Parts: sequence; structure tokens; C-alpha cells
Amino acid sequence: MVTVTAVHGDITEQAVDAIVNAANRQMRGGGGVDGAIHRAGGRAILDECIARFPDGLRTGDAGWTTAGKLPARWVIHAVGPNYLAGEQDRSLLESCYRRALAIADELGARSMAFPLISAGVYGWPLDDAIDVALETIARTRARVEDVRLVSFSESTHRRVRAQVLRQFPPPTDPRSVGRLFDRAPHQWSLRGDAYLWRTMRAEFASVPLPADAWALEKLIRTAFESITGRPLTDGDEPFHVPEFDPGHGMSAGGVTPSWWASTAIPILIDRFEATLPVEPGIDGLSVAAAGPDRSAI
Repeated sequence: MVTVTAVHGDITEQAVDAIVNAANRQMRGGGGVDGAIHRAGGRAILDECIARFPDGLRTGDAGWTTAGKLPARWVIHAVGPNYLAGEQDRSLLESCYRRALAIADELGARSMAFPLISAGVYGWPLDDAIDVALETIARTRARVEDVRLVSFSESTHRRVRAQVLRQFPPPTDPRSVGRLFDRAPHQWSLRGDAYLWRTMRAEFASVPLPADAWALEKLIRTAFESITGRPLTDGDEPFHVPEFDPGHGMSAGGVTPSWWASTAIPILIDRFEATLPVEPGIDGLSVAAAGPDRSAI
């Protein structure tokens, strides 16, 4: 099964089997990701593009060359549609990802790094570009095991990461805080709360369970502030978090502090207390060995 991760960084520095280039039809280099890959990889990439693709490639198609000086074995050049020039057929963008994955299989690549094809100077709407990438990767049968979606800007990375965690949640250690969170949470509150829930699950995937419920609540409140940029205050009104907004409705991206304080944290504490060893209590009743009185929380 493929593992998809969101990476904030420079795609030319990814040590993978194949780096995907957002190329143009001429296959002779260009701006944005295309220019960066050609500059970092050196003349060998352009020479092979000229030799292998004398007439370029059609929109939606892909082909491979050497990676030159890049820390990869191959570059897979995918020609994305130019949204601003009227190429707005979604199937063309989907084809870029399918063809890149098919070529990776032909080459025997097991790890790949993709940019968001067409989301730069070609102007494809960002949220839909992310949806196309993730939906197509999820639907396409391929032997690639490690796919990275690389974003150069922090704001784009945060949006990509939120959607990656929605469709490809990471595994969690059995005795981690992350295991207290559902893999696919029920929609208890606004849509942004579900994204935040999944983000916390990933943040805590390897964090050991704390000693008591007080420490757990502190972890959750600290993570809430770190991720959203706002403290978890019980009485606050819902607020909007841009990276949790896929543009699917009025409540998209909305986070509800009161729900986290009154519902989410108690749910997590209940699950935490269920993990504690039990000891015989008064009159033979069982009690959690290390669980504090949650009525005071």
C-alpha cells in the first residue's frame, strides 16, 4: 500500500527514485518547478529531453529522463494543463498523475516526489489541484510505496498536509497519544474540527501516553494552540483555519473551541483512562490505578 506524505521543502532536494517535473509541452525547460529541476539537474536533463522527445509531449502525457545531478535516479516529466490558457479539463490533470505513476512502475521506482502539477503559473485552483493529486494517487494501481507531495511555500504545505491526513492517515504506535484519536472521526462539530482531529492524531502518532489525565489535557491544549495559532479557551466563538478549508461549504475550515473543551477532551480522557491498569477498589469495585478525579477537570 502506498504511503503519501506532505513535505515542505525543495523538490530538487528529495532523495527518491523519481522526481516528477511539472513540464511544458515543448519539454525544453521553463519557469517554476520546471526551471528549478533543470537548473539543479544540469544540462544532461535537457540533452535527454531533446533526444527522447524531439516533438515534445501532449498535455496530460509524461515521459522520463535521467535526473542528472539531482539526488534521484530519474525525472518523470508530466505536462500539466494550463488552466489560465483555457485548458480546464480535469481529466488532463488526472492523466498527469496516472501516467507518472505508470512510468514509475515501468522504471521500477518505489519512491516518488510530486509537485502540485499545474497549480503554479498555470493557475489551476489550489484546492482542486490538491484533490486531483490525492484522489488520482489513491485510485491508481501502482507498485510505488512512498509518494511525497512537495510544496515550497509553508501556506501551501499546510493545506496539502491537511488533505493528505484526511485521505492517507499515518499509522500510530499502540501506546501513543495518537491512538486515542479515531482514524476517521465522526463529524461531531464543524468541518475544520475533523481536520484538526486528524492533524493531532498525526502529531501524536509516536508520543507516549502521559502519566495522567491532567498531562493529557495539557498536551491537547498545547497542540490546539500550536496548530491553530489560538489558545483553547472554553467560551470562544468558532473561527476559521484556512488550511482546513477545502472550499466545500460555509462551515468548511471552522474550528469550535467550546466543542474541544466540552466534548473532545472528555472523549480523549475517557479513552486514556480505559488504557490504565485497574486495581480492586472499595467493596471489590475496580478503579483506574493512576486516573485522577476527572469531575474536577
